[in-house]
Amino acid sequence: MIPATSQNMPKTSKSTKKSAIISNKKTDLPVEIMGVTIHGTQTDRVLKKIWLQRKEMLHIATVNPEFVMEARDNLRFRESLKNCLTVADGWGIVWASKLQDESSKVQLDRISGTWLSEQIVQHAAENGEKVFLLGAAAGVAEQAANNLSKIYPQLQISWYSGAQTVKVEKNEEASMTIARINAYEPDYLLVAYGSPWQDIWIEDNRPYLRARVSMGVGGVLDEWAGKVRLCPEWIDKLGLKWLWRLLTQPWRLPRIMRVLKFGFLVLLMRLKRLF
Repeated sequence: MIPATSQNMPKTSKSTKKSAIISNKKTDLPVEIMGVTIHGTQTDRVLKKIWLQRKEMLHIATVNPEFVMEARDNLRFRESLKNCLTVADGWGIVWASKLQDESSKVQLDRISGTWLSEQIVQHAAENGEKVFLLGAAAGVAEQAANNLSKIYPQLQISWYSGAQTVKVEKNEEASMTIARINAYEPDYLLVAYGSPWQDIWIEDNRPYLRARVSMGVGGVLDEWAGKVRLCPEWIDKLGLKWLWRLLTQPWRLPRIMRVLKFGFLVLLMRLKRLF
């Protein structure tokens, strides 16, 4: 196992904290990208909603271009997203919003799943709240939990690997997973079953889950466990995280092709509006 280091564990700079709490004056209206609606357009409002959630479970979906392309062909996934607080994870979503309507008064904030997961863990540690990690490959959730505990000794955290192939998860497997989660009664449930299945799983089991907030986190647990190389911040800011992932994880090529197709469709729609 790779031990926790300053390179593979969550960081929150002063500027990040400041941006998370300072209210802005942007219009808080939803934005639709190719049939997928982004409801959480402002960082400060999204965080406030998460921290104050108390009644029914809040399901957060971090939408990137892959999500949009998947939702075009996957009705089950598309319907699941309608019940979520959706945020713009990828820069491609932010750019698509600008290109499709330059006159819009809505300025869409990029809220990455990695960053939001880190905010949740830190907030939980500081406020005596509980986090539950679910999914990823065998041993990953456990290592991620151990590493987080070293950074935040006061953090209340538990984990469970769950079904290794959630697409064909058996009823008894789901029941066992839900029992483990509910016995812990977490404030935050972070599910790493991969897209689109993590968000479909959360929605399918929404009536049975005892958690205030649930979110699909993809490869975040692998990052926390030190299993993958983190994308340098400057590459991410350039909107080239997809290229970094392709170079470091070549098996992602089919998924990256969907990102490129998304970009092509966005430009095509833009050209149609111009001509």
